[in-house]
Amino acid sequence: MSSCLFSNVRLGEDTVDVRVSNGVIAKIASAKTLAALPGEDHIQDGWLTPPLAEPHCHLDAALLADRAPNHSGTLVEGIANWAAIAPSLTVQDVRDRALTTAKMYKSWGCLRIRSHVDTECPVAVEALVSLKPDLAELGMDLQLVAFPQRGILRAPGRQDAWRAAIDAGCDVVGAIPHYERTHDEGNASLKLAFDLAEARGLMVDVHCDETDDPSSRHLERMCAETIDRAMAGRVVAGHCTAMHSYPNPHAAKVVALVVESGVQIVTNPLDNSVLQGRYDNGPVRRGHTRVKALWAAGASVGIGHDSVQDPWYPLGTANLVDAAYVLVHYAQCSGLAEMERVFRTLWDENHRPFGGAPVLAEGKVATMCWWPQSDARMLLVHRPRPTIYIAGEVT
Repeated sequence: MSSCLFSNVRLGEDTVDVRVSNGVIAKIASAKTLAALPGEDHIQDGWLTPPLAEPHCHLDAALLADRAPNHSGTLVEGIANWAAIAPSLTVQDVRDRALTTAKMYKSWGCLRIRSHVDTECPVAVEALVSLKPDLAELGMDLQLVAFPQRGILRAPGRQDAWRAAIDAGCDVVGAIPHYERTHDEGNASLKLAFDLAEARGLMVDVHCDETDDPSSRHLERMCAETIDRAMAGRVVAGHCTAMHSYPNPHAAKVVALVVESGVQIVTNPLDNSVLQGRYDNGPVRRGHTRVKALWAAGASVGIGHDSVQDPWYPLGTANLVDAAYVLVHYAQCSGLAEMERVFRTLWDENHRPFGGAPVLAEGKVATMCWWPQSDARMLLVHRPRPTIYIAGEVT
C-alpha cells in the first residue's frame, strides 16, 4: 500500500483525516477536508490507535490445557500440573506453541508481548529467547521475565536457575514472594530480585500477592524498594489480588505508596475471575485488585490476558479486548468514561513496560490498528478483529 486515506476517523480525542504514504503518516487534517488521490486506498470512519501491547502472559505454558487439564480449576492445581508436565517439554514444542500464540495475539492487533518464563524449565527459557528474532520478523517485540514459578528460596537450586535465565537472555527480573515459605522469605526474595535488577540495569516484574489472603503484603515492600532505589517506571507488580481483601485504611495506604513509587500494577481479569475466591463458600470475593481506586489516585494500571488455554486458564484466544471486557464487569467499570479508560489502556498504559506507546503523528511510521467503530462501548460489545498496519502495510 503506497498511499491510503483514512477519512473521518477518530485519532485520540479528535476526528480527523489521515493520509499514509510510503509507510509514514504524511498528513493529519480536520475531518472531511482531504480528498482521495487517484488510485489511493480510501477507508472511512472508525478509530486509529497504536497497536495493542500485552504486559503479562505465559507463552511457555500456552495451549497446554488439553495436555495438562485442570479438573478443579484452581491456582494450586494449575501450578502442580505445570510442574508435572514441564520436565517433558522440548525446545521445539515450546517454540511451536509460543509462536502460534504470538500469531494469535498479532491477529487481534497486539504487537508487543511481555511473557514470563519459568526459570525451572531451561528448555522453555531457551525456546523463548530463541523466538525473539522470529517475532521481530513479524513486526513484534518480545520481552521475557525470568519467573521463578515456585519461588526462589523455597528449594535448593532455584536461585541458581533463576540467575541462569537472566544470563541466558531474559530481559526482566521476576519473583513470586507470596509463594515463598514465609512472609519474611518472600520479602527476602524481593530484595534479591531488586539487587539483581539494579546490578544488571534491568527492570523488575513480580507476581505479587496473588492470593485472597489479606495478610499477604509484599506490594508495599515492592513500593519501598522502588522508592529507595529510585527505580520509578522500571517496576511492575502483577495481580495484587490480596489488595481486594485489605482493610480499607491499609488499602488506601498501599494505593498511595503505589502512586508515590511509580510502580505499575498489571491486573489479569480473565485468570483472576476464575482463580480467586476459591476458599470462600459465600459470598465469594471478586479477589481483584482495586483498579478504580488506583486510577482515581493517579496510578498506572495495565491489563493482561495472562493465560491462553494453559494449566491455569483453559479458555482465551489472546484477544486483549476480551480481558478488557471482563474487567469492565469484574471491576464495575461500566460507566461510559470508565469503558473508554479500559479500552484505551490496551494501547496506552499497556505499553509502559516497553517504553511507552508508539506515537501516531505526522512524520511517524504508520504502525497502527484501524477499528471499525469509534466508540469504546461498541468495541467492547462487538470485540471485532482490527486491521493491523505495520509501516503502512496491511498484515
